[in-house]
Amino acid sequence: MKVVAVGGGHGASSTLRAALNYSSEVGGIINVSDDGGSSGVLSEQLGVLPMGDIRNCLAAVAANDAAVEIFQHRFSSGPLKGHVIGNLWLAEAAERLGSFISAVNAASKLLDCRGEILPPTLEPIRLISEVDDRFVEGQVNVATADGLISYVSLDPPEPEVYEPAVRMMTSADQIILGPGSLFTSVLPPLLVPGMTEALKRSKGLKIYVCNVAAPPGETANFDAAAHLTALFAHLGDSAVDVMVAHSGRTPAGDGPIATVDIAAIERLGVQTVLADVLPDDREPRHDHNRLGEVLRTLDKMG
Repeated sequence: MKVVAVGGGHGASSTLRAALNYSSEVGGIINVSDDGGSSGVLSEQLGVLPMGDIRNCLAAVAANDAAVEIFQHRFSSGPLKGHVIGNLWLAEAAERLGSFISAVNAASKLLDCRGEILPPTLEPIRLISEVDDRFVEGQVNVATADGLISYVSLDPPEPEVYEPAVRMMTSADQIILGPGSLFTSVLPPLLVPGMTEALKRSKGLKIYVCNVAAPPGETANFDAAAHLTALFAHLGDSAVDVMVAHSGRTPAGDGPIATVDIAAIERLGVQTVLADVLPDDREPRHDHNRLGEVLRTLDKMG
């Protein structure tokens, strides 16, 4: 079975780790619109694509644990404070080898990765959103904007798609969207027009993994069905076949839980699979082993 995770941040990393539990062919199509932190600084100063999400996903599928520990180290003081060694390594490799993809491929060999990680485009892209009738630019600004997000789009609006990512998408048996920040991590890779079309053409089972909690910010008032409604508004109503949602132990902390109205989800034409996917400490995130066991069973639905 070929499994492809789409998104960014820690959510896509969790999905990739989950997929390694049951699939021999794992890949990721990962967000490159991030403009915050170390990744954003290096992108602005060196003209390289933002690499933070891709770095995290390379680490998620890596077999060389010793190399990962170094690759993921973030400096806590001095002139490099806030920078991650892996980001610096990828920026240097892109300059030395002549392309961002060459740098990603070299990092994959260094880390002994068990899956292929690709960007949706090699063009610099910027996230744009309308929030309460005002335009907001940049992923960090969109993620922290105070108000209701109406939509997100890319600048430029039609960046050239990276064709290997299209082939990865259209050949997948499972395409897993999420978990993660809906508007700033999950949607951006799919807003590249060629990726939107590839998702529509793919015959693979399209799965949306809903967040286990509703954190403050861009989807603070969203239930599970609202996530699907936003996805369909951007990608079309064939974007998701099955939603995986948490059911069981209450997540730790005081944040609101993402409620699941099965009837509302099914009215959208999506099947719901409920499972306890929290880790033992009940932190509001997905346990990749538990998530992997749930995703393993979905191959029978394709």
